[in-house]
Amino acid sequence: MLVMVSCSPTRYVGKDEYLLNKVKVRVEEKGVNFSELKKTVRQRPNTRILGVARFHLGLYNLSGKNENKRFNKWLRSIGEAPVIYSPFLTDRSVTQLKLYLNNKGFYKAEVTDSVWFKKKKAHVVYRIYPGPLTRVKDFTFREDSSFRAGGLPESFPLVQLVLRDTNHTLLHQEMPMDIEILEDERERIIHMLRQNGYYNFSKNFIHYYADTSRSGNPEQAHLLLSIVNSVSDSMAYRKYKIKHIQVNLDYDPLLMANGLDSLYRHTRYGEYGIVYRGHMKIKPKVIQEAIQFKEGEFYDVRKVADSYSRLQALNLFKFINIIFREEQKEDGEPVLFCEVQLTPLKRQSYNVFLEGTNNSGNIGVGGNFAYNHRNLFHGGENLTLSVWGALKKEKLKENEIFSTTEVGTELKLVTPQFWMPVFRMDEFRRNFAPKTSISLSFSQENTQFYKRRVASAKFGYLWRRADNKWRYNFDLIDLNYVLMPSVDSSFISELKNEYIKSAYTNHMILSANFSAVFTDQVVNSAQSFNYFRGNLETSGNFLLAMDKLLGARKSGSEEERFYKILGVRYAQFIKADGEYRFNHYLNKANSVVYRLFLGCGYPYGNMKALPFEEAYYCGGANDIRAWQARTLGPGSYAPPDKYPNNVGDFKLEANVEYRFKLFWLLEGALFIDAGNIWNINRYENRQGTKLSSGFYKQIAVGTGAGLRLDVNFFLLRFDLGLKLHDPMQAEGQRFVLLNRNGGFNKSVFNIAIGYPF
Repeated sequence: MLVMVSCSPTRYVGKDEYLLNKVKVRVEEKGVNFSELKKTVRQRPNTRILGVARFHLGLYNLSGKNENKRFNKWLRSIGEAPVIYSPFLTDRSVTQLKLYLNNKGFYKAEVTDSVWFKKKKAHVVYRIYPGPLTRVKDFTFREDSSFRAGGLPESFPLVQLVLRDTNHTLLHQEMPMDIEILEDERERIIHMLRQNGYYNFSKNFIHYYADTSRSGNPEQAHLLLSIVNSVSDSMAYRKYKIKHIQVNLDYDPLLMANGLDSLYRHTRYGEYGIVYRGHMKIKPKVIQEAIQFKEGEFYDVRKVADSYSRLQALNLFKFINIIFREEQKEDGEPVLFCEVQLTPLKRQSYNVFLEGTNNSGNIGVGGNFAYNHRNLFHGGENLTLSVWGALKKEKLKENEIFSTTEVGTELKLVTPQFWMPVFRMDEFRRNFAPKTSISLSFSQENTQFYKRRVASAKFGYLWRRADNKWRYNFDLIDLNYVLMPSVDSSFISELKNEYIKSAYTNHMILSANFSAVFTDQVVNSAQSFNYFRGNLETSGNFLLAMDKLLGARKSGSEEERFYKILGVRYAQFIKADGEYRFNHYLNKANSVVYRLFLGCGYPYGNMKALPFEEAYYCGGANDIRAWQARTLGPGSYAPPDKYPNNVGDFKLEANVEYRFKLFWLLEGALFIDAGNIWNINRYENRQGTKLSSGFYKQIAVGTGAGLRLDVNFFLLRFDLGLKLHDPMQAEGQRFVLLNRNGGFNKSVFNIAIGYPF
């Protein structure tokens, strides 16, 4: 890095050339979107990291003069060539900035540029003078002969439909004369009309007319939206019905192009024509439920989009295309012939995945084998069989290391059929395309202190909105049967606290769980996006009601009485948590990710502590990275034993990570993590563990840097975490970056797969 900094950034700048060093946009008045203005500038300087270092330019400048040498070619390919100042692009930027302002309603805007040169570097400043903003004084959708004539008559059904829909308009009085809003209104009207059968209607038939002379004020405009009356394109004003629908289950463009369509067989299923090769690989009913439009209906673009979404959600096809062909009946009525072209994916596949972790000397290695069948019973059923295993070597005390092994298997079936007895819920099925999910799993964990076996069964539903922004999951039954067949007595006695000891007893969890996930991320799009996940879980209430109804007797000692089922105690609790992330895209080489997590679980009734599997913890490669997993908290508590079993009922965490591209497949990161866990249970008696008004003094803070290797199909991550504020130290001594309790002396090195969040 020092070598790159020492290289002159103007090394490859020619004699009469200047390196574009800085570009600034200054707005002399308020009311203009500054970030959008900066995007309009046509020439920008070389990419910087942390806003300072031109790392990629430095790589390019390290290359030698001989362009034919392989090493020089490689350096130039991973680096970034110097951006040479261009007067032409500066003039273009001035023009584009003024055009942007005009489109926003600033018709008298002025843009100037100034350039000064220093030591082979050019500095450009654009000054923006927006001027007065033109607003809409009034607007109308009706033809006004005194304003403008020649539009489509108001008696036309199409115009009547537009007028009836004006309550949804985006236009209003005193709004700016913003071209973007006007275009959005055109798109809204087009979409509405195409939902009502107007297949051929396009935005070219919608015109705006603005007049500033009538008001006597150049900053106020009278606005008319008019539907053009075009005789040559009269079919654009006609509604189309769908005459026939044909579904090709084995569409192959090569066979069709080579005239081998004779290999296909034809049949009918209800009102659909079905085309396939060989034998039918999927039940036509599945496709029928996915296609939202029917023969005899008017064309509806929304139903077409929903059909695409549902067909993709089946995960059965690698290529989906819905095409319409115009025809006319004998009476001249326009109709559409529809063909749904589906190219199937391979039905069976498998994946082998290996993973390694290193958390401050705690080394782990694991593997996962997964077999997948996408169409088990020809109804779109997705079956997955997974087998996994892991081995971890963890430090318990200064010179003592123990091993943990874990093995498990899971069988999961997801079917597009909505298995909901009694309740048909036709509207819900039509709008959200729900699926049913069933899974069975078993795992066993072996350590030198205990053995834990967990048998699980789930039954629930998955659904999502048509725009794919919201996804929902409702596990009606989530059963976990936890057995501890072997627990070392000395290990239990060292725990000291009954609250923690209860985590190492046999228990059952029968819960219902609802979760919702939102994201507005656009795949393969370089832009900022939001992510939110919320979860609500409740457990034990149904079992308790059954025990009381049947008059079951409690077990246990005089100090603690509880109910059992199948010979083990069952948990009773309520738990809710939420997570929000914002991925802020800065430019092609830089982004910042913000994350906030808040969660709380409350045990009651039949169990005095949250089960170990349900409790919150801090630390680890995907959490507060300056601490090992389960070694932080609760609160300011410093456990006398070193076994990593610190868990709590309440968790608060915030993270900020700055990510930047380096070269080749490498990325860098700088991060800061903060948070902790606490207990809110009345049985908790350890000092400093309970949530109180002084919780902010017990917030742990860590920072660090990371390196990532991104090879597209997976990302290998290396993070070094440093403690800044350690709540387990005495008050007044918790800032530990520069002493032996923090900094590099107590650093934590993490190796993991994928981004932390």
